[in-house]
Amino acid sequence: MNEGFAGIGTSTAKVVELYYPENQRIIDDPIAYELLPFWWKVLVRMVFLPGLRNVVLALREKRMPGSLGGFLCRGRYIDDVLKSYLSKGTEQVVILGAGFDSRAYRIEGIDRAQVFEIDLPGASKVKRSRVEKVLGNVPDNVALIGLDFEQQSLEEVVQVAGYQKEKKTFFIWEGVTQYLTPEAVDNSLNFVSQYSGTGSAVVFTYVRKGIIDGTDRPEWLEKFLPLAKKLGSPWLFGLESAELEQFLHKRGLRLIGDVGTDDYKQRYLDPIGRKLSIFEGERAALAEVIK
Repeated sequence: MNEGFAGIGTSTAKVVELYYPENQRIIDDPIAYELLPFWWKVLVRMVFLPGLRNVVLALREKRMPGSLGGFLCRGRYIDDVLKSYLSKGTEQVVILGAGFDSRAYRIEGIDRAQVFEIDLPGASKVKRSRVEKVLGNVPDNVALIGLDFEQQSLEEVVQVAGYQKEKKTFFIWEGVTQYLTPEAVDNSLNFVSQYSGTGSAVVFTYVRKGIIDGTDRPEWLEKFLPLAKKLGSPWLFGLESAELEQFLHKRGLRLIGDVGTDDYKQRYLDPIGRKLSIFEGERAALAEVIK
């Protein structure tokens, strides 16, 4: 898969929300559309034309049930916990597998923290060009870093960019872990626990282990996963909620929260009266570093 289009699906999902009134949006990300590459912006404008938008969304829901709701709700949850940790004095934010993530440019208070956006070299290059196009330049507090998670270590890359391991840091890892080997996941979580200061935390998404090994996989994923593998993005890693606390503790982390479909509905859908299915095979975990 082309590195330059990593995370494009997540960003496109957020653009969908811009067609709803502000008080009915799950997540409000006005810069998501602007950061998309030119031809993706053209495609989005075409498929979301009045009269066609509902047809496209219905087709997506039929082929990938709950994926749109999952993207939106996990994004909102991560926004919320990021804001919470920024209010507690977080000094650095590290976004692993950043794609077209716009948090460094829209979350209130993040300009007071040093932000490191880390992704594959090709994706990082495209992201830089889009940020410069939209904002004029990359903000002084943001570093865009190219990294091959399977071949390079985080510590050797981020320290060159000015990362300071004694500072209170918040790590974001959205929609990435399923594409990595268990060894790469271990290396990243060990970095979080060993190379960050007191009060540091990480929020990350994970898919159920049964989806990876095929023992508990919905029908639509039986069709989707072979295609993902063919495109160079096989799903390799999964976890189960029951083993999450012990899994994290072994890696120097304390589980703070583990949220999924029911939590998302109660927090984000019910208060605004939205009816939206949410993929049950993916959850989000929040953990703090044990010092």
